[in-house]
Amino acid sequence: MKPSTPDIAPPGTTTAPATKPSLMARFKALMVDYGPLAIAVNYVIFGLVIVGFWAAIRAGFRPESTGAQAGAWGAAYIASQAVKPLRLAAVFVLTPLIARIPPVARFLAKNKHKWSF
Repeated sequence: MKPSTPDIAPPGTTTAPATKPSLMARFKALMVDYGPLAIAVNYVIFGLVIVGFWAAIRAGFRPESTGAQAGAWGAAYIASQAVKPLRLAAVFVLTPLIARIPPVARFLAKNKHKWSF
């Protein structure tokens, strides 16, 4: 009969679980991989969101918080900052998908040396 082995490892032999990188670290890694494409996708999504909020406010949506006193563009900016995590998630998802489009992939491959560290 074999002696039973303990379920836990002896002290000093375990490694700490890998921590999830911060959002900024992941964005920097995205920038290294995709460069100007990631910046363009980020600004296009930001523009669409802020214009969408502006249009919603102009169409009749009335914010009842601090943004109500700031005017339509100010309220749209405040609302766009409120959904910033969702915008960044969209950037993380859409950038690699857009990079698969053949002309974009060729541009990235041709110019990667210009923004790689």
